[in-house]
Amino acid sequence: MENSRREFIKKALYAVLAGFGILFLLSIFRTLAPSRKEEKELSFFPLLPEEAVPRRGVKKTELDYRIGGKERKMRVFIVASPEGLTVFSAVCSHLGCLVNYHKDKREFICPCHGGKYDLNGRNIAGPPPAPLTKLPVKVENGVVLVGMKV
Repeated sequence: MENSRREFIKKALYAVLAGFGILFLLSIFRTLAPSRKEEKELSFFPLLPEEAVPRRGVKKTELDYRIGGKERKMRVFIVASPEGLTVFSAVCSHLGCLVNYHKDKREFICPCHGGKYDLNGRNIAGPPPAPLTKLPVKVENGVVLVGMKV
């Protein structure tokens, strides 16, 4: 009787350990397997009339858009140069603070940790690990449109 009880406990312990091993392997395979997320579609939202865009320089504005029935807002900067229009998200790539444009320095500066970006959105100083997010932009029928993946 004592022997059969030990055998039962031994087999039960092996079963529990095997279950943990299988769960561990499944989590590794799930992590390493390519994701099957659906590609989000690029949709364009109106930002402002073309005549409100400066010929040169930077303008701060808000993009109002709707995704899944929810109204959202995003602060963006429009950079007008001889090469054309560029729109950047105002969110710092370091910790998500909102950057400000300093006209005298011609830089975007994050007030949280002193990150600095040039007019092309590239980080030039401070802790930001990546440039500002550049958003797709086009002008149609006198309206500046900004693209978002939804």
